[in-house]
Amino acid sequence: MNILDILFPKRCLTCGKFGKYFCNHCVSTIRPIESRDTICPVCERPAIDGVTHSRCKTRYAPDGLTSFFRYDGVVRKAIKAIKYRLVTDLANEFVNLVPLSAFTHVTFTRYTHGVLVPIPLHSSRFRDRGFNQAEVLGRLVSRKLHVPTQTDILRRVKATTPQVEMKDRKKRLENMQDVFALRHDTCSLTHDTFVLFDDVFTTGATMRAAGEALKRVGAKFVWAVTMAR
Repeated sequence: MNILDILFPKRCLTCGKFGKYFCNHCVSTIRPIESRDTICPVCERPAIDGVTHSRCKTRYAPDGLTSFFRYDGVVRKAIKAIKYRLVTDLANEFVNLVPLSAFTHVTFTRYTHGVLVPIPLHSSRFRDRGFNQAEVLGRLVSRKLHVPTQTDILRRVKATTPQVEMKDRKKRLENMQDVFALRHDTCSLTHDTFVLFDDVFTTGATMRAAGEALKRVGAKFVWAVTMAR
């Protein structure tokens, strides 16, 4: 047992039981996104394997979406704990809850020479928080997908209101206009296949904006992945 586990014992995020952040009972309440529940990342309607509908497909649209869990209960508590308290070992335990079969559903794995790109924070929010939760989780997910993580491609050029705090869909979409750009020191992409990773999928505006920024500079294939939806 780690000395930290003795000094600061883990407790289940939901029921408070000692031992793990996710006790067996509370894990049983987690609702995974089943294959029958996958949606198109553009229109958010049912889509086979999360592949973008042909009618929704545009030059800059993401090619598909994989989300692992429903954003409620213990999953919601886990994401908030990671986002605001950076409980690193919680992140590892959380990602380990994702069934291995879920990673095989990421269409990206059919391609080679790609990278995972965590959705970046604006510099002001990064300074306040001290870390990017999408990067913390994304690095763990990238190991499961057996692809490298790259954090020097995209930058967030506009500070925005967090999407989960906005109730109006139209305002959420407007909130993400012209938010992302390539970093100044990135002259061209060295890959053309990308997994865009974030903690939560809400309206999809964030993923679509980031995917468009990548495709405008030469990305051929962009697949969105989130821990929850």
